[in-house]
Amino acid sequence: MIASGGIVTLCDANYFPGLLMLHRSVQESHPCVVACYDLGLTADQATAARKLHNLQLLALPEDPLIERIKEVTSRAPPLSKVNKRVWPLWICPLLIKHAPFRDVIWMDCDLVVLRHLGELFAAIETGPVFTPENKAPQHTANNPRLYDLLPIARRFDPLVPMVNAGVSAWRPQRDSAAIDAYLFAVERAAVDENVREAISWHDQGALIWAIQCLGLEHRVASSSTWNLCVDNTALARRPLPWNDDFLRAARLAVDDANILHWNGRAPAWIGA
Repeated sequence: MIASGGIVTLCDANYFPGLLMLHRSVQESHPCVVACYDLGLTADQATAARKLHNLQLLALPEDPLIERIKEVTSRAPPLSKVNKRVWPLWICPLLIKHAPFRDVIWMDCDLVVLRHLGELFAAIETGPVFTPENKAPQHTANNPRLYDLLPIARRFDPLVPMVNAGVSAWRPQRDSAAIDAYLFAVERAAVDENVREAISWHDQGALIWAIQCLGLEHRVASSSTWNLCVDNTALARRPLPWNDDFLRAARLAVDDANILHWNGRAPAWIGA
């Protein structure tokens, strides 16, 4: 039986502290299952995760696209974040497609829910929800060459939308065309280096292409409240201790957003 709604994320051993805080923040705002695709948790971490109510570990889908992405990105330059791999950055649409929920909110593992998560689930009733980029919007657009390689039949602005893929919300059965378009761009990237290089920020650029392809620009949230980069808050200058009081303190410090994202900045638990 498919659950009505839940959070989907991806985590390895390095991000496990983030998974625990993400799970806790969800339970405090709108209790539901957090389904985490296991990208290499240690045995002890997996055991600890399975003891938590509403935290479910999932194996990666058995899909040949994952192996193709692994192969073609194995020679890519290393990322600036130590121990972070390139290939997982491409597979988000595949994980959304296989999620065990009717309604799915994708969340990167380096964010926390501050408040009002139920409102985001409610927004899915009228269509998918995408969140605007507010970390580096000037670097968000795909390379114009992408639209020669993957043409789009409708008229559109290649600079719109500026989306961050760290938070998105879906009803996969209803939104299958959008997910398939998202996957199509990733599949083409897996077999064509030129496509791969023209897509901006891995799966994020693929999502932008899918939105443009299907004319879903109107489904992008009008503000950053559902995916606010920590750089745009006081916490960037005065980080909070990563302890049992973190969420309470973060909610007091950031009172104008619902979801807080470390995208690009060293996660809060580093050095905690």
